[in-house]
Amino acid sequence: MISFIALIEISAMATDLSLFFSASGTLVPQELMYLPSESFKYLYPLYQFLENQGLNDIFYPGIIYAYCIALIFMGVGLMTRYVSFIALILQLIIFRSFSPFNYGFDYFLTMSLFYCFIFPTGKYYAFDAQIFRYDPVIKFNYRRIIQVHLAIAYCFSGIAKGLDSGWWNGNSIWRAITSVDNSYYAYPSFLLIIAGIGTVLLEFLYPALIICKNTRKYAVMAMILMHLSIAVMMNLYVFSAIMIVWNIAAFTSLTATKSFVHVETA
Repeated sequence: MISFIALIEISAMATDLSLFFSASGTLVPQELMYLPSESFKYLYPLYQFLENQGLNDIFYPGIIYAYCIALIFMGVGLMTRYVSFIALILQLIIFRSFSPFNYGFDYFLTMSLFYCFIFPTGKYYAFDAQIFRYDPVIKFNYRRIIQVHLAIAYCFSGIAKGLDSGWWNGNSIWRAITSVDNSYYAYPSFLLIIAGIGTVLLEFLYPALIICKNTRKYAVMAMILMHLSIAVMMNLYVFSAIMIVWNIAAFTSLTATKSFVHVETA
């Protein structure tokens, strides 16, 4: 699913990608875009080398195609760990080249590709599983890492929102969803207040809600509904999709029976 979402994102940007990620014709000169990037010390030598070697015309279109091919291989589970690592590196090069235009999705995609690299994602429902006949026993609870990651991310997001008065009086929700292209600005203020306070409490209490087995499934369902609302009202489809995938991967099972035997270790 991560590879599918990443392919949708890069395909949606295809017609405009040259405005951000190219040697010329950019909205903002590339030299200025990667200057504020935390990856500047890695990107600048790369681009200097490409320019000195006259490889810009080959590099810019080539890296996009290589990224898409790596994602396709990753999606079908062929050489999964290797192509996940390649996709991770290429995603960093492409998107960190215009980091001022990045948002939450880009960072979660980076983390997702990293997890696909270190997790045994090719052991099941993948060509690798058929080719290499992996041992079905998994001796480490990889899902726990995603669970802890989500709990920390949501809790601190809830704390940050709670310190902003706009989330308690509905202003932040109103600013987030209102546009000249919709009529959400006409929503009653009490609905915006309820939505704002509900978002703060749901995110802040997320760790406690998912620890308790009685409330876990309701918390996950509430998060999925929240992200579906974000997708519909704010048009942040890929961000919502990747967060829904994280919640499903962390706390739900898509099969009726366990495909792997998980061995708890001390």
